[in-house]
Amino acid sequence: MRKLLSAGLVRLWRNKIFWLSCAVMAGLETFYIISAWCDGRETGLYSGLDRIYFLFSAVVGFLSALTCAFSIGPEYSDGTLRNKLISGHTRQSVYLTSLLLTALASVIICLFAIVPALALGLPLLGSFRMGTLHAAVCTVGILALSLAFSSIFTMLTMLIDSRTASSVWALVLALLFLVAGSYVYNRLDAPPTLQGYELSVNGELVETEPTPNPAYLSEGPIRKVYECLDIFLPGSQSIHYCDLNADHVGAMIACDGVLILLTTAAGLALFRRKDIK
Repeated sequence: MRKLLSAGLVRLWRNKIFWLSCAVMAGLETFYIISAWCDGRETGLYSGLDRIYFLFSAVVGFLSALTCAFSIGPEYSDGTLRNKLISGHTRQSVYLTSLLLTALASVIICLFAIVPALALGLPLLGSFRMGTLHAAVCTVGILALSLAFSSIFTMLTMLIDSRTASSVWALVLALLFLVAGSYVYNRLDAPPTLQGYELSVNGELVETEPTPNPAYLSEGPIRKVYECLDIFLPGSQSIHYCDLNADHVGAMIACDGVLILLTTAAGLALFRRKDIK
């Protein structure tokens, strides 16, 4: 397995998509921080580093999907994966090596957002208003989220022979995670009533009696299910970090651990039975 890791690190170092993802992360965080600093100079009001720093969590899933697809996918088309098995490596070692490499790549991509954000954000925007300790815990949570994404997409790309198909499905799945997470998050955040407005005879906009909100989830079993999904789904976790609403970071990290274990176990079981041509 050591030889597989060594060869995989060399391929990762030469992977253009991986370095492009790192550049995108660093570029986005730098752009956000400089924009916030310029706005602060004009208005005299600096929002702090919190709101800008955690924005990179929204794109972790997409960049992890691309990196997994373009690092594992070519092994099928080039025959590298088949050669590994022929040379005596077990399917388990091949799968776990790919998982470790994609996990490492995801963490490095996150670091390319974290390092410039701290290096530029702290002197330009000031320290974290939420507190350094809470910010550090949330950062660990995003790293755990990136590992969960890498585990999910490793399972997907190891089971699909075509690099094109695996990359498309990985990106679609990343989008579905974000859409599903946004839906669950918004349903839980929906207020019980909606404020109505109407035009008076004078043409002024006046408030009317509040009306019940059909999207509101009252206390009960259904809301409990949504709350569990809100913590468990990777897309919901991304939104929580972006929205600075990460009060259950410990539970989300635990869910990421469960996702890693489940997808790794399922991926290994299916990969052992896969017919590799």
